[in-house]
Amino acid sequence: MVNGYVIGVSSGMWAIKRAEELLGLHRKASWAATAGVTFTQIDLESITEFQEPDLEYKIKRIRELGMDFGIHGEAYAMQGVDTMPLSSALHTDYGRAHERLLKHIENAGKLKAKFLTVHSSESHPFIVLGRELQPSRLVDPWGRPFEEFLEKFPWVLDWAITMKYVLEIGAHRYLRTHDYKKLLEEQEREELQRIYEEERNFRKMANAAHIAQGMSFPELTMEEIKSKFGDKEKKEAKRKLDDSLKKFIISFASTDDLSYGCEKVAYFIVAKYMMQTKHPIWKGIVGGDIDDEDLPKDEFTTKWVPAVAAFYAWGHFMQDACPGGKGPFQDPKPLLDKYKLYYSFETPMAMTGYELHARMSRLFYIYHMIKNVRSEWMSITMDMEHMLGNNLNPKEEIDSLPQDAGKYLKIVHITTPSPLNPSHMPVPLGSEPQFYIYERLWDIRKKGFKDGWMIFERGGEEGMVKQTVLSMRKIKKYLEMDVAPDLLPEDFFGFEPGQPLVAIQQNLIKEHYLEPLKGLLAIPEEEYGFLSTAAIQKGKQEEWRKEKYR
Repeated sequence: MVNGYVIGVSSGMWAIKRAEELLGLHRKASWAATAGVTFTQIDLESITEFQEPDLEYKIKRIRELGMDFGIHGEAYAMQGVDTMPLSSALHTDYGRAHERLLKHIENAGKLKAKFLTVHSSESHPFIVLGRELQPSRLVDPWGRPFEEFLEKFPWVLDWAITMKYVLEIGAHRYLRTHDYKKLLEEQEREELQRIYEEERNFRKMANAAHIAQGMSFPELTMEEIKSKFGDKEKKEAKRKLDDSLKKFIISFASTDDLSYGCEKVAYFIVAKYMMQTKHPIWKGIVGGDIDDEDLPKDEFTTKWVPAVAAFYAWGHFMQDACPGGKGPFQDPKPLLDKYKLYYSFETPMAMTGYELHARMSRLFYIYHMIKNVRSEWMSITMDMEHMLGNNLNPKEEIDSLPQDAGKYLKIVHITTPSPLNPSHMPVPLGSEPQFYIYERLWDIRKKGFKDGWMIFERGGEEGMVKQTVLSMRKIKKYLEMDVAPDLLPEDFFGFEPGQPLVAIQQNLIKEHYLEPLKGLLAIPEEEYGFLSTAAIQKGKQEEWRKEKYR
């Protein structure tokens, strides 16, 4: 647990700056001491860093010196791939993600890290999946083969076979130009033709057998057959069609054939499942039902796709909630309890051109996901730079959160907020960014953010790290004193109360605030006052300018 706000600095990465202090986790852990803090966010570049020789002993020595740390897990920005795709419905992704999740937690726990923060979802946006070939073997949110999910909930499969956008993903020829109604009409015609052929063959055989007795069985016309094609025959035609389509979807989801955007099949079906069962994540993020025909429309993907993405990530942590028994993977919650480690989902960086379509970019989505995980160690990391990079307004995002959301926020990344990610620019003391950050943290504090870590994620500019630490100290001080932004004193901006410099600045502002009207007034304008006029007459203009505020 943590009391109040703890200030820290991120270590940075060896791949960005080839500096000796970044070569190894123990060096990264101790670097922050040079910035005047005792807490480091270690930026993990690869889980192989956990294999550093004698790492636990080295970290223990650093902790004995009064240092402490949390860990930022692997990220797409460094690896160029989503190394831990917790929102993926692909069989190969799910298993790899879960294995890496456990390794992150186990290793961070052994080193006694305070938190592990990881980007919420860096998988490719849902709307671009149709242009990519993917192996079609799918899994449900708990990582079980998708056919088990369909067998467990057959009503979902009954729905899926009537949805053209589900069927057409895996059928590149036949089904692409047909909807369920047309397929049923074709099946009925085939069934009618089958009955007609059976009837005709029967009468031919009967006539041949009874010709000696002079008996005759005249053939029925197709029209006469149609008149006998009633509800029973139509139900049989529908049953045959449904059986073939169900077999198609189950086969599609359980093979390793390549298909364009096959992950969409799982997302569509799981969305329907969540909607019908009124899952709390769906209720929290989406609210109510979405018409079946609206699911594939892009304008809805910024709402329901995050709900499904959150459900898949939730499934990794809720193996004990798997329908019909425990899920097939190790539950990570006991590890979080064992190590008292906060696992924190962070607002991710967006793919350029798809800023509004990241699968789980908003704090609102993350909140509803972690709130439904039965663990006190699930939390949120807020990064305003990432929010802006996702084309999101930080103030509006915080305002949209429920009133209790702040208590789940444990980590805030402090940088000058910029939409260009990752800039990681410093926050000068007394600057506009310092005040803006304070305003947003004040907003979230009113919703319960009373303790956690404030981490400056440093970029390439090292000269301003200590200046940013000073800014964070002021932010921490006045937040913990519950001072509203409009009541912040001069001290917040780096000025001592009553300092002459403050009075001088105020006088300068008063002296010049009418300058935009200079030369536009009808009355005579005075350049100098009583004392300054005397100084000008004596040729002491420059001396007066330097001494007038003394």
